[in-house]
Amino acid sequence: MIKRFFALMMLLFMISMTAACGMSVEHGEDSGVEEVNNGSENDEDDSKEDSEEEEVNKEDGGQGIVAGEIEPSITKNENGQFVYTVKNQTEKEVTFEFSSSQRYDYAVKNSSGETVFLYSSATAFMQVLGSETLAQGEELSYTIELPPGEDFEGATSLEVWLTPKGGKKAPISTTLK
Repeated sequence: MIKRFFALMMLLFMISMTAACGMSVEHGEDSGVEEVNNGSENDEDDSKEDSEEEEVNKEDGGQGIVAGEIEPSITKNENGQFVYTVKNQTEKEVTFEFSSSQRYDYAVKNSSGETVFLYSSATAFMQVLGSETLAQGEELSYTIELPPGEDFEGATSLEVWLTPKGGKKAPISTTLK
C-alpha cells in the first residue's frame, strides 16, 4: 500500500513538473532579450566612455556602430538558400534567451498574405533553455533551405524572425522570386 502511494505521488510530481515546463509568467513576462553591461556598474561612466568613443570616431572619420537596434537582413546564396542574418547595431552586448533549441522561425506567404508554410509547424525542437549573445557589431547567421517537395506555387514572400522568450524579434521579409 505504501509503495502504491509513493508511486502515485511520484507520478503526480512528474506530471506537474512536465506541465510547468511549458508555462510562462503572465505578468512581467521576460522579453527574452537582455542587454549585458560588461561589468560596468555606473551609467555615468558608460556615458563618458560613449562620448569619448564618439569623439574618436569623428576624429578618425569612421562611422562606428549605428546606435540603436538589432538589424536583420536576408540574402540568397548561390545554392538557392536564404541566409538570415541578425547584426547587433546597439552600443551594448545583447543576449537572446530561448526556451527551446529553436532560434528562428519562418513563414512562406502567398500574394494575399496568408501563410502557406510555417517552419515551426513542420519541425520538432528540443525543450532546452539556451541563449545567443551578440557583442557590439557582431552577427548571427542562419541558412534557410525551403523544404523540397513542398508546393509553394503562388507563394510570393518569405518572412523570418528570431524566436526568443517574449515573441518575435528582428522580423524581416523578402520576395521568393
